[in-house]
Amino acid sequence: MNAVLQYLVVALLVAGSAVYSAWRLMPPASRLKLLEHATAAPLLGGIAAAPLARLRSRVLDQLKGGCAACSGGATHHRVVKR
Repeated sequence: MNAVLQYLVVALLVAGSAVYSAWRLMPPASRLKLLEHATAAPLLGGIAAAPLARLRSRVLDQLKGGCAACSGGATHHRVVKR
């Protein structure tokens, strides 16, 4: 029984780490879409509404900063007029 518990704890830690890494590497627009789908789900929308709303406001704040927050922000999205 002890070995099964160890495997379960390790599996939960690995899964949690993978989810956290995927979340951090995901672009903010994709994070926002994922949060919108999560709040639309009947199970997650009711139980975790407050934490999802806080997370959504953080993602929206990141999107407001835009690309100008990085060092090469002025050169990333140049509009070429022809």
